[in-house]
Amino acid sequence: MILDRKRRNGPGVVSKIVPLEACEEIDCWWHHDEDGPAPAPNAKPSTAASAVPSVVSVGAALPVATAATPATSVATPLATVIRSAPFRIRRPPPPRYHPGAVFDAPRVRRSASQIFLGLVLGLVAIGLTVVGLTVNTRFAASFGQTAEAAALLAAVGLTIDCLAIVLPSAAAQLWRDRHVMSCSAAWAIWLIALGMTLLAAIGFAATNIGDGVAGRSKVAAEASALAADIERLRGERAAITETRAVATIEAEIQRAQPAAAAVWKQTAGCSNVTMAASGAACAEVLKLRQALGVAQRRDVLDAELRSAETRLAPLPAITSGDPQATMAADLVAWISLGHVSLTPHDIHRMRITGLTIIPALAGIIFMFATTLLRARRQMPA
Repeated sequence: MILDRKRRNGPGVVSKIVPLEACEEIDCWWHHDEDGPAPAPNAKPSTAASAVPSVVSVGAALPVATAATPATSVATPLATVIRSAPFRIRRPPPPRYHPGAVFDAPRVRRSASQIFLGLVLGLVAIGLTVVGLTVNTRFAASFGQTAEAAALLAAVGLTIDCLAIVLPSAAAQLWRDRHVMSCSAAWAIWLIALGMTLLAAIGFAATNIGDGVAGRSKVAAEASALAADIERLRGERAAITETRAVATIEAEIQRAQPAAAAVWKQTAGCSNVTMAASGAACAEVLKLRQALGVAQRRDVLDAELRSAETRLAPLPAITSGDPQATMAADLVAWISLGHVSLTPHDIHRMRITGLTIIPALAGIIFMFATTLLRARRQMPA
């Protein structure tokens, strides 16, 4: 529809609303609706009802506003109201920017929690980085047969670990700069460096933890053996009731020998008694000799018991080589009501895996920290 102010239709008529197709001298173009068919180029609207389905004529004849129209004037033509079809409100597509475009937009202010989280993650990443660099460098240097070889291997391990730390942040920056191929290459190199870092960390953790568990197991076994010996010696010592000293018993034997003087030579000093008369004569001597043997055994047991206790005293109170794995397996079985059964060796594998992966993720954590602390700009609409 148009508002024609140039044409006058009779006196007193201010304006008239006429259909667009009535203006032959005007060429019009329109953009077709996205849901409808595209019209021919340079096409004009058709007056047919079927050709203009989106225009509905309500047929309401409204008088045109006039000013002091005389009674003898020509009949004023009626204006036709043409109402367009309702249209759907569509959300405009997001703007596209050139990869190299630079916008002078205001920076988005970061919240205090965002800054705090970024700083904490940054400190955690630095700590894991120091630990990972130390672990991988020392473990790589341990394979060197000479000082030069150890230094070179340590340098290689240090370089690989630095790549595993820096590449995630570099890949994220490349992605923000729309360098997709470079970003993909950075992640591929990071996976290789991560694999080498994991191998070094696994070796370091398995070596040190394995040696520690073996040392604890050895101490626990030694302490257990000493405890068992002490228990046996104490039991045997408790069965001995003889309290006289060895020297006292030997003196009593000397006093009892004259009573067996008659059979002393025939019995070889009361050691080969074959007759009842000899046995009666040597009874006191034989009894004292038995007491002497018990007293000597008592003294030996006391010496062994003191030696075992002396060796057990400095040992740490260790009852298991790997109590963490043992207790974790017991807790898993208890919590699952026996449905999940793990061995201490399974827990040992899980521990090695955790101690290996966490330091290797220092690069990812550092990328999170830089993302939180990075100053963002508000893109133009």
